[in-house]
Amino acid sequence: MKKGLVFAIVFVLLAAGGVAGAAYYYGQDHGLPQNVGVGGLQVGGQRPEAAMDLVRSRVAELENTEVAALPPLTGSQSNAKPISRTLRELGMRVNADDALSALERYQERGWWDRAMQRLQGEPAVSYDVSVTWDDSVLEREVRKAWESAVDNPGKDAKREITETDDVVYTPEVAGTALDVKQLAAQVKKLAPVDLSVGGGQGTGVKSHNLVLPIEKKIPDVTLAKLKEEGIDRKIAEFTTSFRTSAAGRSHNVTVAAKALNDTLLQPDEIFEYGKIVDKAEKQYGWREAPVIVKGKLTPGVGGGICQVSSTLYNAILQAGLDVVERRNHSLVVHYLPPGLDATFADGYVNFRFRNSTGKQLLIRTVVQDKRVTVKLFGTLPDNVTYRTETEQIKVIQPNVKYVGNPNIALGKEQRLQKGEPGFVVDTYRVKYVDGKQAARDKMPRSNYKPQDELIAVNPNDARLKPQDLTPPTPSVPGPVEPV
Repeated sequence: MKKGLVFAIVFVLLAAGGVAGAAYYYGQDHGLPQNVGVGGLQVGGQRPEAAMDLVRSRVAELENTEVAALPPLTGSQSNAKPISRTLRELGMRVNADDALSALERYQERGWWDRAMQRLQGEPAVSYDVSVTWDDSVLEREVRKAWESAVDNPGKDAKREITETDDVVYTPEVAGTALDVKQLAAQVKKLAPVDLSVGGGQGTGVKSHNLVLPIEKKIPDVTLAKLKEEGIDRKIAEFTTSFRTSAAGRSHNVTVAAKALNDTLLQPDEIFEYGKIVDKAEKQYGWREAPVIVKGKLTPGVGGGICQVSSTLYNAILQAGLDVVERRNHSLVVHYLPPGLDATFADGYVNFRFRNSTGKQLLIRTVVQDKRVTVKLFGTLPDNVTYRTETEQIKVIQPNVKYVGNPNIALGKEQRLQKGEPGFVVDTYRVKYVDGKQAARDKMPRSNYKPQDELIAVNPNDARLKPQDLTPPTPSVPGPVEPV
């Protein structure tokens, strides 16, 4: 073999061996290329497992960054301990899975692949990381951690009626509430831009301090809403006396007034006295007191409740309210002039009126010294007043009836019932504006039956008529009027 060929072969073998040796040498280095970065954090030159540990550690460090928050400082809060949560607890996640997978794949490469990459050059490689938020977790944890620190419901506006019947308003006091949306947005701004924030491992931001954003919380009941309801002032008042009433009737008047007290009517709502009667009966019960049955005063239960309805009727006349249903008693009552009473008979007659003020109407009652007073609070122009007038159309004289009683000596008599005349009365409501008459409206006519005078005499008395000795026919049920 020629010496030149041998030399060439030897040279090639030596060169190949040198390349192989060099490749083997480079391939034995298990470190990452120098220009490898993960989310801005340089990990080049490190072994893949060390680089992965560093990335995981940095991710955990960033996710466990604490967020502390307090309300704007006041004197009482200057020493308050802030409440904190980690970004992870608030729903943030740093996702570096793709980068970790790439580093793991580099660790698994053989020495030849690593050597060839190094021999061919090492281009810069950067792996991105991402930050995600679970918005539902963020809002929930923000509320749980900090809402109670600033939550204050405030105070509703109040309307009170004083003992002197003045309507006094107390304005609402605004409360405070956590602005959850704004705080959540502030927390999101704390998300790391990359893994190198703060200068690398162990030097990152450990905590953030925030001032809780507060928004004003308006109470449900405001001064404006209360005033809009229209309970401006006392617009009417009427009083009747029951000083001659026995205990049973006094009880009935009192409890009916209690049931009526604080009744609130909405605009155009129709008031029904029957509902007040039912309420009083359920809460307090009725006692025995005279009632009217078939035009005669008779012992019964519930006498007195119509004095409350009649007192209320006169109050609503003074306020100019619309009367829907009203009927007078069949007999004259003695606590009001004829034409100004309003009876109630369960199942037959109700007393109803409409709140025609356009605003709310509040009914208040006072029972004191055997006098019942009904007061109406609402809206009525200051220059408008009402007055009632009655006109007697007819007087019906009572009859005198005699009944037989063998215990009475012939020629003697005993008056059992005093006679009372009956009346036909027209009632007018007169409206005045600025002191001048503006309208005169006729109310429903009142018809009162006379109450016969009853006199007991001896059965042989000549004044007895044959029909007076005839047994009365069985009575037919009819309306019971609780006077």
